[in-house]
Amino acid sequence: MKKILILAVALIVASGAYAQREETLFNQTRLDLTGFWFSDSHNFTFLDNDAEYFSGGNFAFEFGRSLMVGWAWQRMKDYAPLPTDNASGYKLRNRGLLIGYAPGTGKVIHPYLSAIVGGGRIDFDDRNLTRDRVFVLQPAVGLEVNVFRWLRLGAEGGYRLVTDVNVGGLESSDVSKPFAQLQLRFGYSWGNTWR
Repeated sequence: MKKILILAVALIVASGAYAQREETLFNQTRLDLTGFWFSDSHNFTFLDNDAEYFSGGNFAFEFGRSLMVGWAWQRMKDYAPLPTDNASGYKLRNRGLLIGYAPGTGKVIHPYLSAIVGGGRIDFDDRNLTRDRVFVLQPAVGLEVNVFRWLRLGAEGGYRLVTDVNVGGLESSDVSKPFAQLQLRFGYSWGNTWR
Protein backbone atom coordinates (compact mmCIF):
# COMPACT_ATOMS: atom_id res chain seq x y z
CA MET A 1 0.00 0.00 0.00
CA LYS A 2 2.86 2.38 0.86
CA LYS A 3 4.53 1.72 -2.51
CA ILE A 4 1.27 2.46 -4.38
CA LEU A 5 0.84 5.75 -2.49
CA ILE A 6 4.44 6.82 -3.24
CA LEU A 7 4.00 5.86 -6.91
CA ALA A 8 0.71 7.84 -7.13
CA VAL A 9 2.34 10.96 -5.59
CA ALA A 10 5.31 10.63 -7.97
CA LEU A 11 2.97 10.39 -10.99
CA ILE A 12 1.01 13.48 -9.87
CA VAL A 13 4.20 15.51 -9.38
CA ALA A 14 5.61 14.36 -12.73
CA SER A 15 2.39 15.16 -14.58
CA GLY A 16 2.27 18.61 -12.94
CA ALA A 17 5.83 19.33 -14.09
CA TYR A 18 4.99 18.15 -17.61
CA ALA A 19 1.75 20.19 -17.73
CA GLN A 20 3.67 23.40 -17.02
CA ARG A 21 5.66 22.89 -20.23
CA GLU A 22 2.62 21.99 -22.33
CA GLU A 23 1.29 24.80 -24.50
CA THR A 24 -2.44 25.52 -24.46
CA LEU A 25 -4.63 28.15 -26.02
CA PHE A 26 -5.06 30.10 -22.79
CA ASN A 27 -1.47 30.08 -21.51
CA GLN A 28 -0.34 31.55 -24.86
CA THR A 29 -2.94 34.33 -24.72
CA ARG A 30 -2.65 36.62 -21.72
CA LEU A 31 -6.17 37.12 -20.39
CA ASP A 32 -5.30 39.15 -17.32
CA LEU A 33 -7.71 41.88 -16.27
CA THR A 34 -6.30 45.01 -17.94
CA GLY A 35 -9.05 47.60 -17.73
CA PHE A 36 -12.69 48.59 -17.44
CA TRP A 37 -14.94 50.64 -19.73
CA PHE A 38 -18.36 52.29 -19.67
CA SER A 39 -19.98 53.19 -23.00
CA ASP A 40 -22.75 55.57 -23.93
CA SER A 41 -24.27 54.30 -27.20
CA HIS A 42 -26.52 55.93 -29.78
CA ASN A 43 -28.08 53.55 -32.26
CA PHE A 44 -30.07 54.33 -35.42
CA THR A 45 -32.15 51.94 -37.52
CA PHE A 46 -34.97 52.04 -40.09
CA LEU A 47 -38.22 50.27 -39.24
CA ASP A 48 -40.84 50.46 -42.02
CA ASN A 49 -39.28 53.55 -43.64
CA ASP A 50 -39.21 55.29 -40.27
CA ALA A 51 -35.85 56.14 -38.66
CA GLU A 52 -35.75 55.01 -35.04
CA TYR A 53 -33.31 56.06 -32.34
CA PHE A 54 -32.10 53.73 -29.60
CA SER A 55 -30.15 54.96 -26.59
CA GLY A 56 -28.22 52.73 -24.26
CA GLY A 57 -24.87 51.80 -22.94
CA ASN A 58 -22.71 49.06 -21.57
CA PHE A 59 -20.00 48.38 -19.06
CA ALA A 60 -17.27 45.87 -19.68
CA PHE A 61 -14.12 44.49 -18.17
CA GLU A 62 -11.11 44.35 -20.48
CA PHE A 63 -8.94 41.23 -20.57
CA GLY A 64 -5.59 41.03 -22.34
CA ARG A 65 -6.05 44.57 -23.71
CA SER A 66 -8.42 43.33 -26.41
CA LEU A 67 -11.25 41.14 -25.07
CA MET A 68 -14.29 42.89 -23.53
CA VAL A 69 -16.86 41.04 -21.42
CA GLY A 70 -19.74 42.89 -19.82
CA TRP A 71 -23.41 43.87 -19.85
CA ALA A 72 -25.24 46.04 -22.39
CA TRP A 73 -28.69 47.63 -22.66
CA GLN A 74 -30.64 49.60 -25.29
CA ARG A 75 -34.14 50.98 -25.69
CA MET A 76 -36.08 52.65 -28.45
CA LYS A 77 -36.90 56.28 -27.61
CA ASP A 78 -40.19 56.69 -29.53
CA TYR A 79 -42.98 54.36 -30.56
CA ALA A 80 -42.67 52.87 -34.05
CA PRO A 81 -45.95 52.30 -35.92
CA LEU A 82 -47.28 48.77 -36.16
CA PRO A 83 -47.29 47.47 -39.75
CA THR A 84 -50.97 46.49 -39.51
CA ASP A 85 -52.29 49.58 -37.70
CA ASN A 86 -50.74 53.04 -37.94
CA ALA A 87 -52.69 54.24 -34.90
CA SER A 88 -50.79 51.92 -32.56
CA GLY A 89 -47.08 51.67 -31.93
CA TYR A 90 -44.42 49.69 -30.14
CA LYS A 91 -41.07 50.15 -28.43
CA LEU A 92 -38.25 47.62 -28.31
CA ARG A 93 -35.78 47.34 -25.46
CA ASN A 94 -33.09 44.74 -24.97
CA ARG A 95 -30.24 43.87 -22.64
CA GLY A 96 -27.74 41.08 -22.33
CA LEU A 97 -24.21 39.78 -22.34
CA LEU A 98 -21.69 41.89 -24.25
CA ILE A 99 -18.65 40.27 -25.83
CA GLY A 100 -16.27 42.54 -27.71
CA TYR A 101 -12.89 42.20 -29.36
CA ALA A 102 -10.60 45.13 -30.18
CA PRO A 103 -7.27 44.01 -31.68
CA GLY A 104 -4.48 46.56 -31.88
CA THR A 105 -5.75 48.92 -29.18
CA GLY A 106 -2.31 50.53 -29.11
CA LYS A 107 -2.97 52.10 -32.50
CA VAL A 108 -4.96 55.33 -32.73
CA ILE A 109 -7.55 53.72 -35.05
CA HIS A 110 -8.30 50.03 -34.63
CA PRO A 111 -11.15 47.61 -35.41
CA TYR A 112 -13.84 46.72 -32.89
CA LEU A 113 -16.13 43.69 -33.10
CA SER A 114 -18.94 43.06 -30.65
CA ALA A 115 -22.08 41.05 -30.00
CA ILE A 116 -24.92 41.51 -27.54
CA VAL A 117 -26.91 38.40 -26.70
CA GLY A 118 -29.89 38.39 -24.39
CA GLY A 119 -33.51 39.03 -23.70
CA GLY A 120 -35.72 41.94 -24.48
CA ARG A 121 -39.30 43.04 -24.68
CA ILE A 122 -41.67 44.88 -26.95
CA ASP A 123 -44.03 47.33 -25.24
CA PHE A 124 -47.19 48.51 -27.00
CA ASP A 125 -48.95 51.85 -26.56
CA ASP A 126 -52.32 50.14 -27.12
CA ARG A 127 -53.71 48.96 -23.78
CA ASN A 128 -55.37 45.95 -25.44
CA LEU A 129 -51.97 44.51 -26.36
CA THR A 130 -49.61 43.09 -23.78
CA ARG A 131 -45.84 43.03 -23.62
CA ASP A 132 -44.00 40.51 -25.67
CA ARG A 133 -40.79 38.88 -24.46
CA VAL A 134 -38.21 38.41 -27.22
CA PHE A 135 -34.66 37.18 -27.75
CA VAL A 136 -32.11 39.53 -29.35
CA LEU A 137 -28.76 38.81 -31.01
CA GLN A 138 -26.92 41.94 -32.13
CA PRO A 139 -23.50 41.50 -33.81
CA ALA A 140 -21.60 44.61 -34.94
CA VAL A 141 -18.29 45.57 -36.52
CA GLY A 142 -16.64 48.96 -36.75
CA LEU A 143 -13.72 51.21 -35.95
CA GLU A 144 -12.62 52.78 -32.70
CA VAL A 145 -10.44 55.86 -32.19
CA ASN A 146 -8.26 56.38 -29.10
CA VAL A 147 -8.97 60.06 -28.38
CA PHE A 148 -7.29 59.91 -24.95
CA ARG A 149 -6.15 56.92 -22.93
CA TRP A 150 -9.44 57.17 -21.00
CA LEU A 151 -11.73 58.01 -23.96
CA ARG A 152 -12.47 56.07 -27.15
CA LEU A 153 -14.90 56.99 -29.91
CA GLY A 154 -16.46 54.18 -31.92
CA ALA A 155 -18.59 53.88 -35.06
CA GLU A 156 -20.17 50.52 -35.82
CA GLY A 157 -22.66 48.87 -38.10
CA GLY A 158 -24.48 45.64 -37.48
CA TYR A 159 -27.69 43.68 -37.54
CA ARG A 160 -30.28 43.34 -34.78
CA LEU A 161 -31.89 39.89 -34.99
CA VAL A 162 -35.07 39.70 -32.89
CA THR A 163 -36.83 36.33 -32.48
CA ASP A 164 -39.91 35.04 -30.63
CA VAL A 165 -42.06 37.98 -31.78
CA ASN A 166 -45.72 36.94 -31.70
CA VAL A 167 -48.00 39.79 -30.51
CA GLY A 168 -49.70 42.73 -32.23
CA GLY A 169 -49.31 41.51 -35.79
CA LEU A 170 -45.54 41.95 -35.60
CA GLU A 171 -43.16 39.40 -37.03
CA SER A 172 -39.44 38.98 -36.45
CA SER A 173 -38.73 40.45 -39.88
CA ASP A 174 -40.55 43.68 -38.91
CA VAL A 175 -38.18 44.31 -36.01
CA SER A 176 -34.95 42.62 -37.18
CA LYS A 177 -33.03 45.28 -39.12
CA PRO A 178 -29.51 46.64 -39.78
CA PHE A 179 -28.31 49.51 -37.61
CA ALA A 180 -25.58 52.12 -37.31
CA GLN A 181 -24.16 53.04 -33.92
CA LEU A 182 -21.93 55.66 -32.31
CA GLN A 183 -20.29 55.01 -28.95
CA LEU A 184 -18.40 57.11 -26.45
CA ARG A 185 -16.33 54.73 -24.33
CA PHE A 186 -14.97 56.00 -21.00
CA GLY A 187 -12.59 53.99 -18.86
CA TYR A 188 -9.01 53.02 -18.43
CA SER A 189 -6.62 50.37 -19.62
CA TRP A 190 -3.72 49.99 -17.23
CA GLY A 191 -0.24 48.67 -17.84
CA ASN A 192 3.03 50.14 -19.04
CA THR A 193 2.60 49.47 -22.75
CA TRP A 194 -0.09 49.33 -25.36
CA ARG A 195 -0.21 46.41 -27.78
